Amino acid sequence: MAVVATPFGFGPASKAYSIGRVLAEEHDMDVRYHGSGSALDFFAAQPDTISSPLDTTSPPVDPSIPGSADAVINVLAPEMIPSAEIAASTYYVDSLGFMWERADVPEDSPLTRVRAYFAQDLFGSVANLSRLGLRRVIPVSGIVAPVPLPGAPVPGTPDRTRALVQLGGLGNPAGPESGRVYLALAERLLIALGKNSYELEIAMNRSDDGFRLEVDAPVRHLSAEGFRIALGGCDVVLSSPGMTTLVEVSQSRRPYVPLPPQNWSQVVICRHMTRRSGHGIWTFLTRPYDSIDARGPEEEKAAAVREVNRQLASDTGFIRGFAEIAHEAVSDPEVPEVGNPFEGAREIAATVARDLNVGKSPVGPRGKEGKR
Repeated sequence: MAVVATPFGFGPASKAYSIGRVLAEEHDMDVRYHGSGSALDFFAAQPDTISSPLDTTSPPVDPSIPGSADAVINVLAPEMIPSAEIAASTYYVDSLGFMWERADVPEDSPLTRVRAYFAQDLFGSVANLSRLGLRRVIPVSGIVAPVPLPGAPVPGTPDRTRALVQLGGLGNPAGPESGRVYLALAERLLIALGKNSYELEIAMNRSDDGFRLEVDAPVRHLSAEGFRIALGGCDVVLSSPGMTTLVEVSQSRRPYVPLPPQNWSQVVICRHMTRRSGHGIWTFLTRPYDSIDARGPEEEKAAAVREVNRQLASDTGFIRGFAEIAHEAVSDPEVPEVGNPFEGAREIAATVARDLNVGKSPVGPRGKEGKR
């Protein structure tokens, strides 16, 4: 089984790894991971993976995909489906189906020809994909690795809140400058929160030398297991509002406080969370991005988010306002409720294994899986 993911951010690669791990451990499959950018950085950080880089000059024709694999798990990388032959062996996984617009799914999209299309059905993803003409979508719950829930946090320094800050892979369609701009903003926000009140541990992509964060706290590139361990030792998670982190924090039952969005998908997530949360911080974080036209291409929207973040990094009123409202959110802990029952990785792996082993025709809503 070949596993690929979009090079933008750690979230899709984390989902790909979770599915691959279940296929290997519970279905005895030989799983190989392939990626570039943040995806390869994530795969390479896992101690139990066999990973290799894609040909970044022409990824759709990279000979390693699918190579000798029987099939491909593809998370949010439609550019890796260059032909009908590859589409026929591709199980596509969409964790952001709620955010796509008509321009994202043209009539000749390879997504209409894949062997099976799975959607993490959060914020109305399957209904939105159906509206865009994708009819054979299989809904699944939150896609995370099946792991025991962490216990209560180990007591730490008195009078200091232990905050795990997750900044992720820092990659998006607007290029690496977006990550550097975001780190400049995050640095100011974390300083404004005050080191005397918090004991910070920061997780982010350290594979790119251009990504630097100057704060008085340890900054580490964590494996998936390392992040789980860090979750078990913190009082609260502060993170850019990526979907994977939200689902993982929900699964672990840890309080969560969002940082500003890094990219367009996180702006959309903020808007959905505004309607689900009792904290005003979601509305506060969403407002600066209201002028961005949701109908534009994803690359343009990502670039627009980058420029808003560039302005916010020098906006002392925003920095001060965030620190105040974040302190309020920390003092009133709220666990996000996103992704339950968190069985998406197992649901996908079981369907894929059954399909390959039995030799069925492509799965879809007429079969058992489509009736969820």
